[in-house]
Amino acid sequence: MHRAIHLTAAVLLMIVIVLVAAASGCAPAVETVNKNSAAPQKSTPVNNKPFADIHLHYTWDQEEVIDPATVIKRLQAENIVLGVVSGVPSNYALKLRAAGGEWIIPLFSPYITPSHRHSWHLDQAVVDEAREGLEAKKYFGIGELHLWAGQSPRPDNKILLALFELAQQHNVPFLLHTESSDANYIIPICQQHHQVRILWAHAGGILKPVDVELAMQQCSNLWIEVSARDPWRYNSLVDDKGKLPHAWRELMMKYPDRFMTGSDPVWSVTRTQRWDEPDDGWDHLHELIQFHRQWLAELPPDIEEKIRLTNALSFFRVSLK
Repeated sequence: MHRAIHLTAAVLLMIVIVLVAAASGCAPAVETVNKNSAAPQKSTPVNNKPFADIHLHYTWDQEEVIDPATVIKRLQAENIVLGVVSGVPSNYALKLRAAGGEWIIPLFSPYITPSHRHSWHLDQAVVDEAREGLEAKKYFGIGELHLWAGQSPRPDNKILLALFELAQQHNVPFLLHTESSDANYIIPICQQHHQVRILWAHAGGILKPVDVELAMQQCSNLWIEVSARDPWRYNSLVDDKGKLPHAWRELMMKYPDRFMTGSDPVWSVTRTQRWDEPDDGWDHLHELIQFHRQWLAELPPDIEEKIRLTNALSFFRVSLK
């Protein structure tokens, strides 16, 4: 319904633009988009070892194109043995657990409705629902939650502080996504909440290994995951030949127990998605997993296994049957 309303507005706007252009004697430019141009390309399978994907999503606009049972089949086809998922709305993560079983780990997303992506920090209901879900053991962590340096909410926002308090009370991890120019934004947060195990999404996004290491040195409660560090999004995890750069390799070798990875199969994989189209990120799961398998294979076998699997099992306190 919302998409239809916005689409009507967009069509009306285009009509106005065309009429104005016609009156001035010029025609508007037409954009031609190759939907596959920026999408991950098929790759030769590297291996099919058991894999823990610690950054998955299942959202209202993904459900339009893929149901939970099909998601589970795709995860199993990639030999994903542990999947950590956040939903929008929050309870969409529970749909995957219901379809897949206990190897699917739902996190409580503060985005209890799609519009809460921008207003969660103003709504006490977020805290109430988080508390209820954690007490009922429906969720096993909190996240993914996004914070931008210099934008609202501030790190002292009462809803944010309450969520960290719940994570501490229930001894569950917190998947935190920050956007900042250096590590000095996250360091005070993880130090203030030093009793909470924080999983830093995308290794800080744009940040370099030196920034990541600084945060790891200052915060012993900070673990790193490198989802979306693929060539189609944040990039920088591999060089132009697809190889793991020396700085990242050395950092992983130095802290082998504090790195994990995942696919983060959301629409921005393609970079051609439009606001009025459903999220087709799950169509790219295979390419994303193969990307991570490829750079992982460059590491010594014991460290490769830790980052691919066993660190996540330990962090989320899961044992494989």
